[in-house]
Amino acid sequence: MRKRTKDVLPTPPEPVEVSPGDRTILIGAYKAGLITAWKREAERGYRLTFASGPDEYVEVAKLTSYLAKLNSS
Repeated sequence: MRKRTKDVLPTPPEPVEVSPGDRTILIGAYKAGLITAWKREAERGYRLTFASGPDEYVEVAKLTSYLAKLNSS
């Protein structure tokens, strides 16, 4: 007979902190209706959720310019 073992679940990644400056910009974009949600991911940057379309990933260094471009359109 085989010994029964428990399945080992992978541990979830540690949460990544959002800088205070980025948080202010993201809250402003949320209040302006540009985005509906965001999440910071260590490997890919910010995942921005839009009401009218699919999520988009934006590099951390390009967040400010990306949101400014969205706001101007």
